[in-house]
Amino acid sequence: MRKSVVGVALLVALGACSAQTTGAPSPNAGGQPVVTTDAVQLAALAKSSTAKTSTVKIDATVDAGGQHVTMTGQGKFGGDSAGMAMQMGTAAGSMEIRLVDKAIYLKPPAAAKARLGTDKPWVKVGGSNDAISQLISGGLDQLATQDDPATFLNQIAKGGKVTRTEKTTLDGKPATHYTVDVDTAKAQAELPPQLAGAVAPMTVDLWLDNDNLPLQMTAAAGDKYTAKVHYTDWGGQVDVAAPPADQVADLADLSGH
Repeated sequence: MRKSVVGVALLVALGACSAQTTGAPSPNAGGQPVVTTDAVQLAALAKSSTAKTSTVKIDATVDAGGQHVTMTGQGKFGGDSAGMAMQMGTAAGSMEIRLVDKAIYLKPPAAAKARLGTDKPWVKVGGSNDAISQLISGGLDQLATQDDPATFLNQIAKGGKVTRTEKTTLDGKPATHYTVDVDTAKAQAELPPQLAGAVAPMTVDLWLDNDNLPLQMTAAAGDKYTAKVHYTDWGGQVDVAAPPADQVADLADLSGH
């Protein structure tokens, strides 16, 4: 199924988090942040820290294929408890998406809901050629089957080279800013769908706090793809739950779709 900017945006929004910590170095030795010039170690540092906190608030923008998507929401990551709740703005209108227990729930724009012939505010979506899947043009199967995507960090680990580090501040916190050139030919499996087959490098900028938790990530690949993801309140309370059952229509039960 063709992946869309919305599907990509969702993956990007979760991209800083991974529970894979095997071989990761200690993230905060002696109270001082570990600074590295090795891309694999950099990714491992961030993965180790995010795996220990597991919850975060997210604001993001993605531009790809002439489409602009904005997102605001929250997520929790790790194993069976993974989930997310995102408010999204797209050319198709505003919508809300929740990913809970590997199921995807969409609160579509009014026009899309009318086409589906339901008065319920939520639709449980499967990845197929149905109207809602076409509305966001795919990506649902991949979202539903991945507990904890790690797009940015896996890109860095598989095809990245750290080209610059600097001490700075972000959101009033001390931070280390890394600039990483990603060889897209080496990181093909982790790239956004719009960059499939690309050979030009992608630049990823990553800001980590003193606990090596991501504060912000940006990515740019020429004029094909740009993204900015801002993270706050790591380890805080999040509200990620499936909508009440009586407010949900299952797409498979909607006649004609």
